[in-house]
Order: sequence, then structure tokens, then C-alpha cells
Amino acid sequence: MDFEKAQCHYPPVPCLNSAMVLFLALPDPEHSMLARLVLTSAYLVAAWLWWRSGARTKTVAESFIWRQGAILLFLLAVNKFFNLRLLFEDGMKAIAKSGNWYDSRQPVQFVLAIALPFLLAAIAMIFTLTKGKAFLGRRPAALAGWIFLLLYIALRQSQEWKPALASLEAIHYREWRMGLEVVGIGLLIGSALMNRRNSVPG
Repeated sequence: MDFEKAQCHYPPVPCLNSAMVLFLALPDPEHSMLARLVLTSAYLVAAWLWWRSGARTKTVAESFIWRQGAILLFLLAVNKFFNLRLLFEDGMKAIAKSGNWYDSRQPVQFVLAIALPFLLAAIAMIFTLTKGKAFLGRRPAALAGWIFLLLYIALRQSQEWKPALASLEAIHYREWRMGLEVVGIGLLIGSALMNRRNSVPG
């Protein structure tokens, strides 16, 4: 799409609007194959655009960040399409039952649902404050997009720890969780499109 001809000077804006339409129109992807296909396609589009941005970037450091983001988005697409969270949950239940520790599984749930995501978030924060600071500082839409997506993933993963469910239900998490995801994807697509426009000579 030619955003100049469309008189759209900031591509993340229409992407954000499209994301909100998806959020309002789509059913819960955990119970709808159509919704899962739409979100998977959105992840793949974002991954392709970020990979292309990496190919167009002149500096090695920025190309690396674009392509790392593309790989992560592709992995999120695979996870969304195959609904790997439920498969992982069923696998862990089977292991717990076979090992006779199913009734005392909450410590393991805490490690996988709370401790591990917290560690990954800390690593992401360190990366942002070091290698990714300049990159994301020039691309606020990309920064916001990753924040929305990581927040969605952290909250979604916290469901695996049963004591957290009461808190999630109290904030009506299920009613707006997909909004975090689609807005995050929309912002990431918009940031890649804006980078593509800015890299075109003239």
C-alpha cells in the first residue's frame, strides 16, 4: 500500500485502526479456528515486513535487530496456529500424573508461568536498555508494539499458575486480552512499513 498517495504520513495509525477492528470483530482465537488463522496471518505479515526491513537496513546492528524481531514474530505465528500453549499444558499434566506429583504441581506452574516469563522480561529489558535502545528510541511504534505483545504474553502465560486466575478474572482479562495482541501486531506492522517508506530514496 502506498501511504504517501493515501495521504497517511504515519503508517502505524491505520495499522492500529485495523487492529482495533480485528479486536472488535474476531471471536476468542482459543475457540475459533478462523480467528486463529487471521492472527497467524497477521504475525506472518509482520514477520515478513520486519525481515524485509532488515534486508533494507544499511547497518549490521539494526539489520540484526530487525531480523531477530522477524524470527520471534514467526515463532509467535507458529505458536498461534498450532495452539502450542494447550498442547504444552496437556503434556505437563500427563507428566505430572505419570510422576505422581499432579496434586502438588503448583510450584512447577509458578516457575513456568511466573518465574520464567519474569526472567525473559528482564533479559528483554536489559537488551532494550543496551543494544536496542537507539533502535527503539527512533521507532516508538516498534517499542510500543513489543510492549503490548510482551504484556499479552506475560498475562496469558500467568494463567498457567492457578492462584493467578482469580486476579485475572477480577480485571476481566479475558474480555480485553486479545486487544493487547492485535494492537501490538498492528504497531509492529506499522513500524516496519514506516521504515520501508523512509528507506526509499527521494
